[in-house]
Amino acid sequence: MRKGWINRASLGLGLIVGLLLGGCESTGNAPKDATEEKSAPVAPGGAVRSDAKGTTGEGAVPDGSPVVARYGSQVLTETELVTELERLPTRSRSVMNDEGRHRFVENYVLNELLFTEGTARGYAEDPEIQRQIDDLRKRLVVQKVVRELQDVPAPTDADVQAQYDQHPERYSTTTIRVRHILLKDEAEAKEVRAKAVAKPDSFADLAKQHSLDKASARKGGDLGFFGHGRMVPEFEEVAFAMKKPGEISEVVHTQYGFHIIQLQERREGEPKPFDQVKEQIRAVMRNKTLRDRTDEYYDELKKKANVQIDDPAAERAAQKVPEPSPGAASGFHGMGH
Repeated sequence: MRKGWINRASLGLGLIVGLLLGGCESTGNAPKDATEEKSAPVAPGGAVRSDAKGTTGEGAVPDGSPVVARYGSQVLTETELVTELERLPTRSRSVMNDEGRHRFVENYVLNELLFTEGTARGYAEDPEIQRQIDDLRKRLVVQKVVRELQDVPAPTDADVQAQYDQHPERYSTTTIRVRHILLKDEAEAKEVRAKAVAKPDSFADLAKQHSLDKASARKGGDLGFFGHGRMVPEFEEVAFAMKKPGEISEVVHTQYGFHIIQLQERREGEPKPFDQVKEQIRAVMRNKTLRDRTDEYYDELKKKANVQIDDPAAERAAQKVPEPSPGAASGFHGMGH
């Protein structure tokens, strides 16, 4: 079988599959008029509908797979078509009628003809195309490694029950309202915290002046009321541990940077029944296991490679990049598990 040919077609098929799927769903499954003339329309490049008797379906290539379409010296076999159809979303396959299937084959063939035309023009060797192919290959390889890291077992019912019993305060209807200041540098965060501790009433002004979370900074760092499960675990654990309004936390490190948190108000709630939160607990526990495993793996990779980063050089490079448009969000506000 022509494996290389199949791979080229698979990579390029995405160029026209959007038009194809729109056609599949719009045609629906309405019955055809019984008086409709039976014909064997020919697609661009000579592809013939598979219902054209004696032209495609009755022929076969040496591997024994019936031919669905012919174009030039090439063919699309039934085996190859099955492979391509399996790549479609289940819903798209379920609504595909005869006309939609014909369009799929026609577009597949057209895509191959376009690829052949582009290759004849030398586009296959274009440096920019080669770069994009290399980028795609790299992303796919990285994604496969990451997927393997994510293969962790779910916590048992006993483990989930133990977690619920040990930390009942985490699974209640208690809500809190806090302000926070987000900074990229730990040393700077400690300096700003010292100012906030010395003058707690200045916290909102410090947030407006220093916080990288611009959405909340405009409101003095106010995140509003939220319950358990709304924020990333490191942030949430510290925030809910505070009891007295006005209390200011130590510097908290999360994936977003370094935070200083000030409790504004606390509304005590009631414990939630175990059955109501057990799946939430299971998901949080599994995510923590996954996060710890991933961090450990990444740290080991960096250690083995002796990774060294020249931050001043990185900053000089960053200064050469155009500034983002005004109002770009930091990505913190509304974060969750």
